[in-house]
Amino acid sequence: MNLLSHNAEGATIHLDERELLMVMALIQEGRMSFDCEAPTGQALDELFSTAVQLVEEARKTRQVMRKAH
Repeated sequence: MNLLSHNAEGATIHLDERELLMVMALIQEGRMSFDCEAPTGQALDELFSTAVQLVEEARKTRQVMRKAH
């Protein structure tokens, strides 16, 4: 996990695949525990779920490309 940049408006953080899965699980557990259906919670859940899917697809594509060569 690396903090890439930050300013008064926010931060850019790099998460590896395992860290991304952990954050996604924590967000989902927190939403369930607190019965949080707020738009911000839903947006975070969707964002991290999409990120996990895209990273997994990229990892699978890379593995297929390596096997082809």
